[in-house]
Amino acid sequence: MVLEIINITKEFGKFRLGPLSITVNDNDVMVILGPTGSGKTTLINVIAGLLRPDNGKIILNGIEITNQPIEERKVGYVFQDPSLFPHLNVYNNILFGLRRKERESKEKIATVKKIIEDLDIDHLLNRRVDDLSGGEKQKVSLARILVLNPKVILLDEPLSHIDSLARDKLRIELRSILRKQQIPTIYVTHFEEDMYALADSIAFLDRGKIEVSGTLEEILGSVTKGSLILSLFFNKIISVGNYLTGEVIKCENGLTEFKVGLNILYTVGSFVPKSKIGVIVKREDILISKEKIRTSARNIVFVKIVDMVKIHDNMIDIYLKDNNLNLVSRITRSAFEDLGIVTGDYVYAVFKASTPHLIREE
Repeated sequence: MVLEIINITKEFGKFRLGPLSITVNDNDVMVILGPTGSGKTTLINVIAGLLRPDNGKIILNGIEITNQPIEERKVGYVFQDPSLFPHLNVYNNILFGLRRKERESKEKIATVKKIIEDLDIDHLLNRRVDDLSGGEKQKVSLARILVLNPKVILLDEPLSHIDSLARDKLRIELRSILRKQQIPTIYVTHFEEDMYALADSIAFLDRGKIEVSGTLEEILGSVTKGSLILSLFFNKIISVGNYLTGEVIKCENGLTEFKVGLNILYTVGSFVPKSKIGVIVKREDILISKEKIRTSARNIVFVKIVDMVKIHDNMIDIYLKDNNLNLVSRITRSAFEDLGIVTGDYVYAVFKASTPHLIREE
């Protein structure tokens, strides 16, 4: 299953979406980032059939669905605010869209049961929806569209109204659930963490147009090389953390050793050996030294300075590289002057095992 958006446009007064084109494959979770008013919700409303585009085509698995009625598109849509029925319990909310014949099908009920287990909501089935947390409501909302076997999944900032601790946990669960579906998925957001946690591919949308798009690796690779020119909004989004992904080697006493490129790094936590984890390390948390220092920090990497970018009068970003490991350290101007470093120098990048923040696990 492949979703193709070809030269789509939609105008509202002075606002114009597009023309824009994107392709989302069946094993792809595309995260679309953009500021408020950039056209994110308009785009997925057009895909869902809630809005008719002025121009362009929507192709699903080789068939044009641009003018197809909503009910024939088989698009699953999860909104910011879950639209659950308060007079029904969780289980009946999940079954609501199924026809009576489907509800009586043993095969369909087995599928429903599997979706409920994957979402870990089997203990909620008899609960009233008013008694659920924000994260639980969104899981029920997602279950309700998955049981309908959609051909496309659209998610409009579904975690925006959930507290930060629940959001971190739900992001990791959501990535696993969406990957299992093998359905083209578009997730719109303005949160940097959603991009790192969920994306296979990324599109940056600003003022109705896609500024840049590509796989997560392509976008982040361009950022760490300092070669990607973006608007102020996106520079702000992606200039906070270093996203590192690697394979877990071993875990002992709550300390996990994982490999990024040829480098062995450490993070606090217990993870399954050979699993893949993604973590964020803030630029400000990476120290730089020209000499190897005595420190309790577990992560000490010998790296080359490939670029230096002045952020403002008092801060400088130092771009660092060693094989497949790319880092950016943000230091003060006084620290920069004390170090006396130039592009091409080799330095030690140092950060604690408690610094990496888990954002992805698979």
